[in-house]
Amino acid sequence: MIVAIGVSPNPLIPACLAGLKMSRYGTIEVNEETMQSSIPEIFAGGDIVRGGATVILAMGDGRRAAASMHRYLQGKYQK
Repeated sequence: MIVAIGVSPNPLIPACLAGLKMSRYGTIEVNEETMQSSIPEIFAGGDIVRGGATVILAMGDGRRAAASMHRYLQGKYQK
């Protein structure tokens, strides 16, 4: 599932996902190379990771996340 919402972190996301590491700013913590969160099946990018940022940065995050998701689903993923 891909969730694309708003321009600020949604407090419902961490409330519904036990084990999802969040920053003190309410953003999701991810591996910046893979965009993978503390829950292996969850990849995130854009404002939910960076806070308010540019569309260009969000697009780059999405591109990295998509490539990582593809590798993950193919069983070729390495943390």
